[in-house]
Amino acid sequence: MPASSRAVILCLDLGASSSKWALFADGQMTASGVDAPLSGHLYTPEARERMADGLARMCAAVPTPPLSVVVGVAGFQAESSPLIEAMLSSTFHLPQTALYVTDDLHLAYAAHFSRDGPVGGGTLVYAGTGSMAYHRTAADEVIRAGGHGFLIDDAGGAFWQGRQGLKAVLRGVDEGRSESLLASSIFGVIGSQHWLDIRAYVYGEGREALARLAPAVYAAAVDGDPRAQDIQRRAGEELARLGGAVLRRTGNSQLALCGGSFNPLVKAAFHAQFVDRDVILTPTVSPLLGALALAPVG
Repeated sequence: MPASSRAVILCLDLGASSSKWALFADGQMTASGVDAPLSGHLYTPEARERMADGLARMCAAVPTPPLSVVVGVAGFQAESSPLIEAMLSSTFHLPQTALYVTDDLHLAYAAHFSRDGPVGGGTLVYAGTGSMAYHRTAADEVIRAGGHGFLIDDAGGAFWQGRQGLKAVLRGVDEGRSESLLASSIFGVIGSQHWLDIRAYVYGEGREALARLAPAVYAAAVDGDPRAQDIQRRAGEELARLGGAVLRRTGNSQLALCGGSFNPLVKAAFHAQFVDRDVILTPTVSPLLGALALAPVG
């Protein structure tokens, strides 16, 4: 049930790249900020300490005490909900009835779609570090495609784009080709074109390191590199495949795009897959607006 528009609502969107917060009063955003990455993987004392510290920092940054708090957590596990709620209650001095904890995709979905319709709205296609298409029915049933993680798929997301770009570049090195725009762009991010440095960058930092290469692939594509352009096109097609799969399963016709990997080239390739289909594209908005739909009524 939506909260009163006059309530002071704090929304926290906790993600693997960064954590964002926004304060709403009278249904309008009055303050916002960005903090360090946080996730729902709270299996170790260190992870729980990071979560507690991050919540404390954001609480200190919020200019007005909220009456309710809505949190969307990347990697959210239902069994962690009591722990997160206890941290929130202690940090913001609120009863647990004033808290709503969910996953980050539910938060983004609520920002884009009403659940009043017979099938619960439309389909959200998310492309951040990973990728997923997500639909939530009026009965809170989740219908999804993708989201299987970088070891299996996550095609179209930032990790996939960065990995495809680096793979193309290293194959060019293997074959003795002259340095391309894509190679120059990627080596610029890594800070070296030497294999030992590349290896340390990739295997020392893992998934996030490759995801950080995605903007370099996009920049090379804008500058005309054909391999980079092909990666952008394929990313859009892969994301459209996810969206199309959920549209067929749900029978709805509304699509919304969300996530930092939807750069203009990927978005154009995505849209091209739906030109001749009866699909309604919903404008992209901030996931933080989902708090207005999900906040508890007080």
